Amino acid sequence: MSLSKSESSAERKLIPVAPTFRSMVDQLPIPTVLLSSAAQVGYANQAAQRLLTSTDAMALLDLLALEEQKSLLDACANHKAFQLALTLHYPSTTQQSQTSRAVQLQLIPMPEADGQLQAIIKDISEYQQANRLPVHFHQVMQQTEDLIMVTDSHGRIVYINPAFLQQTGYTEAEVLGQNPRILSSGEHDAQFYREMWHTLRSGRSYRSTFINRRRCGETFHEEKTITPIRDEFGQISHFVSTGRDISELLNSEERLNDLRRYDPLTRLPNRQRLAEQFEQHVLLRRRTPMALFLLDLDRLSRINDSLGRAAGDQLLKLVSNRLKEKLGKQFVGRLGSDAFLVMAEGIQTPDQAAQMAQQLQKIMMPPFALTQAELFMSASLGITLYPFDGDQFDELINKAESAMHRCKSTDQGFGFFTEDLTIQTQNRVRLENQLRQALLHKEFHLVFQPRIDLTTGQVKGVEALLRWVRSDGKMVSPADFIPVLEEMGLITSVGEWVLLRACHYASQWVKQGYNLEISVNLSARQLKQPKLVEMIERCLTLTGLPAEHLELELTETSMLEEVEYSIEQLQKVRALGIKIAIDDFGTGYSSLAYLKRLPVNTLKIDRAFVKELEQDSNDINIVRAITQLAHSLQLSVTAEGIETPRQLALLKSLGCNEGQGFLLAKPMTEVDLLHHIKHFDMALLMPVDSPD
Repeated sequence: MSLSKSESSAERKLIPVAPTFRSMVDQLPIPTVLLSSAAQVGYANQAAQRLLTSTDAMALLDLLALEEQKSLLDACANHKAFQLALTLHYPSTTQQSQTSRAVQLQLIPMPEADGQLQAIIKDISEYQQANRLPVHFHQVMQQTEDLIMVTDSHGRIVYINPAFLQQTGYTEAEVLGQNPRILSSGEHDAQFYREMWHTLRSGRSYRSTFINRRRCGETFHEEKTITPIRDEFGQISHFVSTGRDISELLNSEERLNDLRRYDPLTRLPNRQRLAEQFEQHVLLRRRTPMALFLLDLDRLSRINDSLGRAAGDQLLKLVSNRLKEKLGKQFVGRLGSDAFLVMAEGIQTPDQAAQMAQQLQKIMMPPFALTQAELFMSASLGITLYPFDGDQFDELINKAESAMHRCKSTDQGFGFFTEDLTIQTQNRVRLENQLRQALLHKEFHLVFQPRIDLTTGQVKGVEALLRWVRSDGKMVSPADFIPVLEEMGLITSVGEWVLLRACHYASQWVKQGYNLEISVNLSARQLKQPKLVEMIERCLTLTGLPAEHLELELTETSMLEEVEYSIEQLQKVRALGIKIAIDDFGTGYSSLAYLKRLPVNTLKIDRAFVKELEQDSNDINIVRAITQLAHSLQLSVTAEGIETPRQLALLKSLGCNEGQGFLLAKPMTEVDLLHHIKHFDMALLMPVDSPD
């Protein structure tokens, strides 16, 4: 029942209205009424009469539901400016085309009329109808995978979609009417929420990642946007939150970040993470001294070759675990395949660093128990001191690497970066740049050193040797630039050029009637190339050189770095009809078991055994033993470095098949070579008292 039903229309007191006011307001198109403090209509203009009822425009309360009657009565009793959203419900006897209308009532106190209020009524039915969500849009809200939550202006949840319920674990009954704080994990501080509300109350959307809590207590990361919604009067009436669970994405990013910053095999910090730790040290401790130890494992490649890559990986894990266990709080990381880095704080002097290096060597001394074997390992250590050797991480690492490489070459165990080493490094960089220019400007050329058959005295073949004459006319020793080409990774391309040019020259000689073999040195890196055989075949095809006129020379060390792979490669080369020689034989660590398996044709005795042949009987015995061994394996023997007639005679008497050296012929150009072949007579070089 309406609160006003007890009063008849005749009993209502009309509010006296001045004629001027009435004539002005009566013509307004905006529905306007005057209300008493009891919400009774004392006056209604024509527009209001049409909106309310045609029978009794004074019965406003009669058109309202009970709750809305109370709201209007409270507002009028307070006698303050106020806005109300109401719904007018029309009796069926009225001539209204609708059974109800939504209106907005704006109350304005009238000081000159005691307790009276002017009420302006706005019909918002069409607005609400126009803004009502279509059915298909509601379906989108229900079916989207985004988490959607709507709250009213007081923060009460009035809508959630199924995705929200699925992700949070709540039911609709548990959430509706609650504050979004039910999702709070406690991970955000007060400042976070102050910023959020400041943004929202200013009418702007707020976007951030919220750490929320599911009903089960599990936290999750929600990337969320909260948007304030305004009503037709421009007031914020609701907040719409749309979000998505990005926990899995963040976990993936964290895993990727770990892969970028930690070594996947040992789980030690990698170079990037070590650089970050170094920068943190510099930032927090300013210029507090620190020593960097670059620890490079010796013989790891041989272990990989002999025991397999899995054994090498197991060894790296054992080394990393031991370093972490023994060094405690010191920074330990892995720089590369066989290199570790230790950054030790508080080391101020070289003496302290040397003591630490000795400690690291002791840590490495006990054997490592692998599944296949127990191994004793050693390491070469390069040391740099911060800030004395530099204040940049990469600079210090590069200097430590230089010191480490020098230690490896001198078997020192550990060593510091020095100014002398700086000069060596600068010279090395300069040489690398010059080598690149040499390749660009074609400064390389070949010379040829004859190889003599010691039985017939005839030139049996030649060895092609690479030479470099710089643009300024200065010749650079092969001993200086070939190792650098190896380390720069250029030896493969340069080696292919050498082979192609050598085959070209030899092919021309064969066509001219010279029955010569040409020997070309093959590096360890070239031997490891998967397409080595294809490259050799291509050179032979392009130049037309018969395979039997080509000999490839390799050192013992290069063959035995990855012995099984080397044997496989060399067998393919031999299948082409190409001869293979072991260069500098006797200076490496040949095993007879490997020697008999290697598909070689010739052993070349190193010049070190030839040099003292006239004075040292041990060298004579060594040469005799090598020659007898080679012949027993059906191999030919070539002696290198022959410089005196006496050496020539001794080597011939010991059974060497061929000889090479400055006595017989120095390296020469192609033109000089052909002249030398025509006029060479070994008999003129033999001593008068030649041994039998």
